[in-house]
Amino acid sequence: MSTTHVIRRGECMLLVARRYGILDYRQVYEHPANAELRRKRPNPSVLYPGDTVVIPEPRPSQMPLYTGLPRPFTLDAASARYLRVELRDDVGAPLASKPYLLLFGPRVVEGETDGNGLLVQRVPLSASRAELECEDQWWELELGALRPMKDVPDDGVAGAEARLINLGYALEPTGRMTLELRSALRAFQHRTGLSVTGRLDAETSRHLELLHGS
Repeated sequence: MSTTHVIRRGECMLLVARRYGILDYRQVYEHPANAELRRKRPNPSVLYPGDTVVIPEPRPSQMPLYTGLPRPFTLDAASARYLRVELRDDVGAPLASKPYLLLFGPRVVEGETDGNGLLVQRVPLSASRAELECEDQWWELELGALRPMKDVPDDGVAGAEARLINLGYALEPTGRMTLELRSALRAFQHRTGLSVTGRLDAETSRHLELLHGS
């Protein structure tokens, strides 16, 4: 029997599926009853608090096994959670092939960015925050809190704020269309060759999502 889940801040489809004992989030996201959700939220990692998700009954996997023989199992990538961050310096050049430290509470992960300054790291499902250090710079990361910019009650303001902050614009997130946000939007529009209006119009939203990557 299916049930309904209401999305809370910081939840993505993977976390919701795991909450109900479903390893592969696609069993939930691609369920026919969630067709309208997929239309509104084409990225299952970017949901809005208050979105409703239909949770189907878990489908148990079955396969023949033979006693006395070892059998390896591989966890599908759809059941893992990853952090993707592109690091750049103050002039916009990628921090390529640089060592970094990523902290999830007491857990410390070491790695190196790729040739484009991209960091891809598996994230514990329970983590909601992280700290990142690279080239003597520190960032505090809030995981899973990115909001959509379409079909949302605030007309995409909170989503625009978060993306602008992630792209390096100096903003305090308020969830409102402040003078500071309009100033950041004008700077972004100038940078990307758009009409400089300070308004969060459809073209600005599209470019923000494109440049941000989600």
